[in-house]
Amino acid sequence: MIQITQEQKKIVGHDLLPGEILKIMAFAGTGKTTTLVEYTKKRPHLRFLYIAFNKSVQVEAAQKFPGNVTARTTHSLAFQAKGFKYRDRLVKGFRASQVLAALKLDKYEDAKYTMDTLHNYLASADPKISSAHIPAMARGFYKKNKRSMPALVDHANYLGRKMCDGSCDGIGMIHDGYLKLYQLSNPRLPYDCILLDEAQDITPVTASLVFAQARPLGTRNPAAIILVGDGHQQIYGFRGAKDTLKSFSAARTLHLTQSFRFDNNVARVANMVLETFKQESRRIRGTPVLVKPPWDPEHHTIIARTNATLFDRAVRLYKGHRIGFVGGAGSYRLDILKDVYSLYKEDHAGIRDPYIKSFAGFGSLKSYARTVEDFELSSVCKMVEKYTGSIPTHVDNIMARAEEQDTAGILLTTAHKSKGLEWANVLLMADFHPLMKEGKPMDPEGVDPDEFNLIYVAMTRAMVNLRFDRESDIPEFIRVRQKKHRPEKHKGS
Repeated sequence: MIQITQEQKKIVGHDLLPGEILKIMAFAGTGKTTTLVEYTKKRPHLRFLYIAFNKSVQVEAAQKFPGNVTARTTHSLAFQAKGFKYRDRLVKGFRASQVLAALKLDKYEDAKYTMDTLHNYLASADPKISSAHIPAMARGFYKKNKRSMPALVDHANYLGRKMCDGSCDGIGMIHDGYLKLYQLSNPRLPYDCILLDEAQDITPVTASLVFAQARPLGTRNPAAIILVGDGHQQIYGFRGAKDTLKSFSAARTLHLTQSFRFDNNVARVANMVLETFKQESRRIRGTPVLVKPPWDPEHHTIIARTNATLFDRAVRLYKGHRIGFVGGAGSYRLDILKDVYSLYKEDHAGIRDPYIKSFAGFGSLKSYARTVEDFELSSVCKMVEKYTGSIPTHVDNIMARAEEQDTAGILLTTAHKSKGLEWANVLLMADFHPLMKEGKPMDPEGVDPDEFNLIYVAMTRAMVNLRFDRESDIPEFIRVRQKKHRPEKHKGS
């Protein structure tokens, strides 16, 4: 066994009974995968299923875990049982324009909220679509605009049937669709213990599927379950994720607080954010670094909230630096800037994206993005207004000059794409949710907790040096916090 901490030893030594649930609350960089690997190595007689959050994590886990562990994603389990029937009709998602045509609706907002209602159902553990799946934003929109809310449940049901029966050319089967069909089939998985990683980002449909394995059925023993994650790294609420670590009880809860990724400087700032905006009482402990390398202006990673902000920074960098994008430049949808610019100059013929083309004009798109609170699309509109006619040239140059990750000097990524990764030098951009208001840390009440989680995730990618864009208010937040918590000197000292 490798050298592990006392916290890790406590977890590795904890035997579970059939059907028993253990929670492991692990801060960023605290060695949760190492802990799970050692746990499974100690129990070669048990069959483990490691459920990974995505395909890349699954592949990496398969290389690290011993032979008694099967690494899968829930979608890969579901595809094998249900999804393969739809392999010729699989699509990543629907566009409002497609739903508008398929359901013969009149307004884009109606199509958008129909899709949202269906997605909320697919992500839920519920057997049927109901009014509970209608997003709160939809109710607020129709009330604010004094419009009768359409029959969104009926529309979502109709869209779901089209998705399953293939009766409409524009509506294929989405991946969450066959996952829902799999969950509704009540499958039983042949494992003694299930390891559910990144449990804070698991949707209720996945949680329902997994926790059903902990219930007895016939003569088969129920599976034990180990939930692992960090509630402060939940950043996929917009996809229907719920913090399973918070919503499900467990026989025992253990903690990992010693981060091996960064020193106490990064840990201190992360603790400030979590304590102030998430009311976290436990503290992350960093690992001291004997020799700290200096910041390297030619080798660092830039993390932003939106793709549009990354484009803005790439425009400033691509002529004089070797830039690259985490996951490849093609995954950041920079071409949408060209389409929105074509809409801006009223050149509909130049728009390739059917979704953007479906809008009557730039003003309509901008208004729609603001109405449905599409943060990314609003940022794209701002970039188009800032760069106007130079948009196409900049996009083409960035795409042409972007290098592979291993050869680029300066990497660019969003906070969502940065999760699970780490770099020596990290620069955070200023487009994250503000932490300050009128000289004081802002009240987190009414703010989506995922926004603060994104900041925590982004800053804890740094292994050595963490810096902030000059327009970021995080340095001001740090100064205010330090001043507030600085011990007062006694008189005469």
